[in-house]
Amino acid sequence: MDWQPDEQGLQQVLQLLKDSQSPNTATQRVVQDKLKQLNQFPDFNNYLIFVLTRLKSEDEPTRSLSGLILKNNVKAHFQSFPPPVAEFIKQECLNHLGDNSSLIRATIGILITTIASKGELQMWPELLPQLCNLLNSEDYNTCEGAFGALQKICEDSSELLDSDALNRPLNVMIPKFLQFFKHCSPKIRSHAIACVNQFIMDRAQALMENIDTFIEHLFALAVDEDPEVRKNVCRALVMLLEVRIDRLLPHMYSIIQYMLQRTQDSDENVALEACEFWLTLAEQPICKDVLTAHLVQ
Repeated sequence: MDWQPDEQGLQQVLQLLKDSQSPNTATQRVVQDKLKQLNQFPDFNNYLIFVLTRLKSEDEPTRSLSGLILKNNVKAHFQSFPPPVAEFIKQECLNHLGDNSSLIRATIGILITTIASKGELQMWPELLPQLCNLLNSEDYNTCEGAFGALQKICEDSSELLDSDALNRPLNVMIPKFLQFFKHCSPKIRSHAIACVNQFIMDRAQALMENIDTFIEHLFALAVDEDPEVRKNVCRALVMLLEVRIDRLLPHMYSIIQYMLQRTQDSDENVALEACEFWLTLAEQPICKDVLTAHLVQ
């Protein structure tokens, strides 16, 4: 279905979005009342998604705000959206994940995750396959937008993704994510590690079956030039120390040397993440044996 807005209605919604960016308290009150009225009309949500995904003539903050208001509506009332409205919103999200604006891509990603977390992962069977498919896009924005959405879904629904309820999509997703550890874009590499990291503490079956490949790929990114990638590598090693120390033991000397470097990383966030390694190591029985040789450093 290709829904089209009524021009007068569209102008009304745009005016409301402009007003809601006003610092004036009285104006804000009027906006809240107007929002309550408009929420009585199911296709108000169609207008909101239309502004977010298609109204490229509008400025980014207005388009993003439209998406955030829609996200709140989804959170509160998605189950009562008429099916054509829910379908239109889902379709628009998937069709426009590759928007040129990183702000709009992120907003669409948040919207997708909010729909998914309303129990809709089971009701939206094409979502995960389509997002994984978009990762193969030659267009950077599409790949990055899909990864942003997947990262949020992995954060919110890690247990569900590793369950029979969805036929264990992780069996496909984990090997797919690992392929992107070598991507030329640091943002994509970072997304890929962050996605896999969500499944370490739960010892997800699909990850445990690929654990050696995962560790090998992490080592290959150890000296990545991007701080966000290095931070995610440190985070992964800290968690692996807790749940799969057996796999790290053969490499422990190098890992400790690496963490000594990262604790002095020029990026403070990386250094702080590396500090967690020492706290976690201190709780392991092997601590004294493996650390003694490095104490001077």
